[in-house]
Amino acid sequence: MYRITAVIGLLLLTVSNAEAENALVLDPVTVNADLREVSQYEIPASVTVLNTEDLQNRGATHFEDVIQELPNVNFSGQSSRPRHIQIRGIGERDEYTGRPNSSVGFAIDDIDFSGIGMVGNLFDVKQVEVLRGPQGTRYGANALAGLINVVTAEATPWRENMLELTAGDYGLTEIGLMTSGAFKEGEDDSPLYRFSLFKHDSDGYYKNAYLGKNDTNGRDELSLRGKLQFTPNDDTRIDLTLMHANLDNGYDAWSLDNSFTTLSDQPGKDTQQSTAAAVKVHWDGSANFAVVSTTTIADSKMQFAYDGDWVYPGYHPNGDNTYAYNNDKNRDTISQELRLVSNDKSRLFNATTDWLLGFYGLRLNEDNHTTDNFGANLISDYRNTRLAVFAQLDYQHSESQVVSAGLRIENHDLRYVDNNGENFSPDETLWGGHLSFTQRLSAQHSAYASVSRGYKGGGFNTGLSSGADPILLRYKQETALNYEIGVKSFSLNHALTTSISLFYMQRDNPQFNGYTFVGNNYVYFTENFDKATNYGLEAEFNWQANEQWSVFGSLGLLNTNVSGTPVSATFQVENREQAHAPNYQYLLGAQYRSENGLFVRFSATGLDAFYFSNSHSQKSTAYSLLNARIGYEAKQWEVYLWVRNLLDEEYATRGFFFANEPTFSIEEEYIRLGAPRHFGATIRLRF
Repeated sequence: MYRITAVIGLLLLTVSNAEAENALVLDPVTVNADLREVSQYEIPASVTVLNTEDLQNRGATHFEDVIQELPNVNFSGQSSRPRHIQIRGIGERDEYTGRPNSSVGFAIDDIDFSGIGMVGNLFDVKQVEVLRGPQGTRYGANALAGLINVVTAEATPWRENMLELTAGDYGLTEIGLMTSGAFKEGEDDSPLYRFSLFKHDSDGYYKNAYLGKNDTNGRDELSLRGKLQFTPNDDTRIDLTLMHANLDNGYDAWSLDNSFTTLSDQPGKDTQQSTAAAVKVHWDGSANFAVVSTTTIADSKMQFAYDGDWVYPGYHPNGDNTYAYNNDKNRDTISQELRLVSNDKSRLFNATTDWLLGFYGLRLNEDNHTTDNFGANLISDYRNTRLAVFAQLDYQHSESQVVSAGLRIENHDLRYVDNNGENFSPDETLWGGHLSFTQRLSAQHSAYASVSRGYKGGGFNTGLSSGADPILLRYKQETALNYEIGVKSFSLNHALTTSISLFYMQRDNPQFNGYTFVGNNYVYFTENFDKATNYGLEAEFNWQANEQWSVFGSLGLLNTNVSGTPVSATFQVENREQAHAPNYQYLLGAQYRSENGLFVRFSATGLDAFYFSNSHSQKSTAYSLLNARIGYEAKQWEVYLWVRNLLDEEYATRGFFFANEPTFSIEEEYIRLGAPRHFGATIRLRF
């Protein structure tokens, strides 16, 4: 660990003292998730932004491809694509069918997919923004730990087209097609369009020896996206986004010997079919403020099913090997946000203070039908109406000092009913906000300090037996107070960008996932622990050394502490690290791009060991992955050969500790393996 820190520190020291005569300037990046869409290096928060070029250099076509390269971001391999994400050690790890209540926000073009972010396709994406820490003012209840914001590419006034083809081992094929332009070329007020299609197919990395198939954990994914832009007059811009994603994936990822060979007779499914739209209107017709209206609607149908015993009938001569689980979920959302944003003429307090006022409403409906072949048949109906008001003031104390304050108040009106007679209807009001101070130290360096408060609603647990412990039925709302300082810099004539943040987060009534055995099935639930703290560091750098070479890296250090008594455990958790919260994560790499077309990129990512759960003491092992990419780039076409996990490192993304074999009295560790070595080729044509 200390060697990793020393290497990155040495690189930062070296590039800080390097000569800059031949250095290239790195373009500034705007963070769209911020209420004012400010520069990445002006926002007083720890933020990572990956733009189109970054994503293409990595060969990333899904958020899963970049998640392990982000400091203090992890995920739980409980699904076919990352759906359960942790930021700074905070986030859900399990599939849960009670109250949808994500700790990590996930949005695509302002459409909320928190908790169901499997649709995070990155083909034809403008940028991915990862904001770490509570986003109480910006986003509200779904962003206690942070926010992942995907911004797709915009329509262009010029004609452009792209075709991308990929083939690899494990039956991988991908095809991406994009076209963009103006309906009437040469006319300034012509509507603009953009359309993209992406299709991913792969067999997956598992082989089912019982069925003789190698695709029971495969992926079959289609993503369609259309964007239209209208400018009815000089004061108005309308952006329309339409998207459809159809993920028809298998889920056969667990084996008794923790290998890539399964023996299930009823391989599972992990599907998501989402159709969504967003309309964003930006109006500058007033002399005193701009109006930004965002309307979204989304419908998602999902199926999550698995073979619970992981083996076929007869594998255990004296055991019943027929358990199967199935959940069908349908989630509908409709939201409306309205922002009033000041301009230069309406600044307050002697024209020193920008202001923003916003209103937000969301209606979420979710229906679940859960069955198994042991007689479970739970049909539930959930409704949540969220109403919020938020405001922000940005006071320009001097040319080099800015003080920002924001507040968000949000009401949740919930209803839940199911066919087992369970009925919950809580109503709660939550609030969050931030106070930050930014100091520009020089033309190249700025520092910030902030305090932010995030919140996450309380709720209820369902599917428990009538004799379940009453403490399991409800859990309290969680709040987090985050203290953060950071420095962001442009050095070497803007050829080197660096950022470093230190944070300390105190969690009140922290919520954690748990599981217990009720009847013949494991039941997942949420419970409050006594206390928890999360603190650490995030650092990133990108150095364009010369015309050909760039060096990049990041480091996340995390220390977590939790105390409490898990309902499903027989021991007290006292001052222990939280689950899925590794002490360190790192990325270190270099990239070469020459004028004659040669492209070479290699990188190493690493992750420390972490506890799988708070209810037992099993841990993963630390690991490092090496990735490489080599190619040739011409003006209108590119070709690459790539390999991920070059050394075929074995590592775990999820783990359990329980008895899953007769006589069901001996508990053992079971892990979900991450992707093995994987290679392929990609061709990209522009026309």
